[in-house]
Amino acid sequence: MDAVIFDCDGVLIDSETIAHEVEVEAMKRLGLLFDSHANNAKFQGLAVRDWSAALDAEHRAQLGVPLPEGAIQRISAEITRRVLADIRPIIGAVDAARAFGGLKAIASSSPKVELHGKVRGLGLWDVFDGHVYSGDDVANGKPAPDLFLLAAERLSVQPRRCIVIEDSVNGVKAGAAAGMTVWGFVGGPHCLPDQGERLSGAGAVRVLPHMGAVAAALRLLAR
Repeated sequence: MDAVIFDCDGVLIDSETIAHEVEVEAMKRLGLLFDSHANNAKFQGLAVRDWSAALDAEHRAQLGVPLPEGAIQRISAEITRRVLADIRPIIGAVDAARAFGGLKAIASSSPKVELHGKVRGLGLWDVFDGHVYSGDDVANGKPAPDLFLLAAERLSVQPRRCIVIEDSVNGVKAGAAAGMTVWGFVGGPHCLPDQGERLSGAGAVRVLPHMGAVAAALRLLAR
């Protein structure tokens, strides 16, 4: 393989836990009935515009009216504020990102400003040589393949020569749709007990339980 493309949220940084906390608080304020685990699986990995559309559809289905004006902007701003105020790397993620000496990129559904802040906060901007791509950079977010295809294009690498590391079903589907080899990661504190099974079902060819395993696998690729 010529390149490795990392997701960010839930793979490099423990932001999914924070985002989920904010979303749960918001859904309670909105008066929505929800299953925390089901919603986590449904929304995880989506770009803001797709998450916004899904949440609006849920609000219309339950309450018969669209989301209140500005609700998504307020929720997104709170997520960004909390995440950037408390950068929490996934244990071993920084070492894993450095383990592969070849071409690499980050392809995340996060808004660009937030994503850049997270990557710089982790001290990884130079490690990825600026190859950091956001959901804002493409028309169609995950599970569409556009974001991963953009990363491969900017790296000048064929998609079939790329490995994707993802923690969400939507992200795995996007990598598989791009024609890339996808490794599922289930070592984040947000991961559900059946996360590995769901990632395999979405197209991950292997599932790695922690960042030590990811780093070891990437070092083998570099030989």
